[in-house]
Amino acid sequence: MLKLYTCTAAFLLLSYFSHSQLPTDLQFVPKGSICAGVNYGYNSWSKYWEGETLRENGNIGTVSRQQITAGAMIGVLDRLNVIVMLPYVMTKASQGTLNGQNGFQDFSLHLKGKFAEPRLGPGKIILGGVLGFSTPLSKYLVDFAPLNLGAGTTNLSYRQLINYQLDNGFFANLRANYTYRSNVPNIHRDFYFDQGQAHYSNEVKVDDILDWTAALGFSNKKILAEVSYNTVNTLGGSDIRIWDPGFPSNNMDFSHITGRFDYYFSENGGLNLSLSGGYTLAGRNVGQAFFAGISVNYQFPVWGGSK
Repeated sequence: MLKLYTCTAAFLLLSYFSHSQLPTDLQFVPKGSICAGVNYGYNSWSKYWEGETLRENGNIGTVSRQQITAGAMIGVLDRLNVIVMLPYVMTKASQGTLNGQNGFQDFSLHLKGKFAEPRLGPGKIILGGVLGFSTPLSKYLVDFAPLNLGAGTTNLSYRQLINYQLDNGFFANLRANYTYRSNVPNIHRDFYFDQGQAHYSNEVKVDDILDWTAALGFSNKKILAEVSYNTVNTLGGSDIRIWDPGFPSNNMDFSHITGRFDYYFSENGGLNLSLSGGYTLAGRNVGQAFFAGISVNYQFPVWGGSK
């Protein structure tokens, strides 16, 4: 049953602002199969945290972001999947003179593995991890918050996953991820002022990110329903200066609640559909956003048959 559900999970909108989507669960497509899909995600906000102060800025109105992500998950082994994703992003402000941006954001490649699956009482513990890599695919404007397409960094990450699945279908899981980020190599100016210092450079140092998620849910052969609490912490950085736009080195922290519902038309691969949505509960130097997504995916065998 777990092998089926991953076909949707790889394309859910489980990320926010400039952070890329990441595979976040312990579900796998079987060896020799591919799950290909498209996700549409939307988020918007009219209020944002400037440091710890929640503001509303009429110069930009409501900021919206649309993202279309194409991707595929490849079953190298039953316990080892390769995931590739490519998002196209469109941003817009409802007021003011800033033009929205559109273009390809960051290509990402992930390697997801399952380490162990021992039984414990009326269920089993599933342990696994995900190695990730992402890098910008286009030369988009980075120093253009809040309408930039992405963070402009090359990233390496590791996500530790642990799931307890009861035999009756209920489950609980924890996930924690550390992301190493390169410097932003080339903003479109050669002088900037940040954290009390003047910098004569077009390269910006940014801090790494630590995030974690706790989730509860239910799954059977036809559906998966989950609610999760997610926290992202940038390990340093500056606050947005009063009434200024954001900057790549800002300390962007936030927590949000997310809901997800998947429906599977077949028990052995084929078509599935997923809906997700959430709301930002608290933050620092980010928007107080509502976000939602829909995914359509298809799983099919390619070589060696599927289990």
